Amino acid sequence: MPNFIARARRSPWTFKQPLTKIPELMGVPVSDLFVWRNTDIWQTFFELTDISGLFVDHEEMSERYATFFFFDNEGEILFEKRIDLICNQRQTIDLSVFLLDSKCTFGTFCVFHSYTPKVVSDLGSFITERGYVSYRHNGSPLRAYVHGNMDAISLWLDKSMKMLGVKSFLPREFRVQHELLGPALYEIGVVNSSSKVQHLSCQILSSQSGKILDIYKAVMLPRGVHIFQVKIEQSAAARIIIKSHLVMARPLVFRINNHKMDVFHG
Repeated sequence: MPNFIARARRSPWTFKQPLTKIPELMGVPVSDLFVWRNTDIWQTFFELTDISGLFVDHEEMSERYATFFFFDNEGEILFEKRIDLICNQRQTIDLSVFLLDSKCTFGTFCVFHSYTPKVVSDLGSFITERGYVSYRHNGSPLRAYVHGNMDAISLWLDKSMKMLGVKSFLPREFRVQHELLGPALYEIGVVNSSSKVQHLSCQILSSQSGKILDIYKAVMLPRGVHIFQVKIEQSAAARIIIKSHLVMARPLVFRINNHKMDVFHG
């Protein structure tokens, strides 16, 4: 009986509301929606790996490439770029080279692999790109790395793209699992991986008193990204709550302190 009551209480949050959708067509390529940044002080890189080669020899594959699709911050497609894979190797792709003429300073991108081995599709699975993105800030010799977060978008045979993020029936809160400590500038990036327009609010609360210090709001189109800037003063500490109808509004967090930069999922 207690288990039934617990399940009943959870049902408004779980019924037909998985973290991500599963593509209806077996074998289509899947990708996260990664964030790119490109300015005088920001560069973005991607670690492209021959994933299919982990399952089959390249002699069995007719095509060996991955296609990058770049979107602006509002989710509008900018262009696509095909990159040949290197057999059983990883290569670092400097995305800023492709974005030199872009009028946007940040946006999203996805990576679709051209070949799904039969052993993968027979299992009802997919080749999913959730690899590492790295960022260079202010000419630093070191880059900060962050791994992909979830299955966000799929590419169909007719070259259309379908979003895999799920919209919740009820409003949800995502409490960032990191305490913002000063002095530092935090830049909080939230991606809309759903097929619907999302209204977000980002609450900044004092860690000491729990008082709301500020509230930022944004309207996000599908495939879009919004970056909130939060400055934390010396000896201060804060928490963040993101409210939306996204089932998983896990943000990408950039922490900048003088010449040091780190990036991670909140």
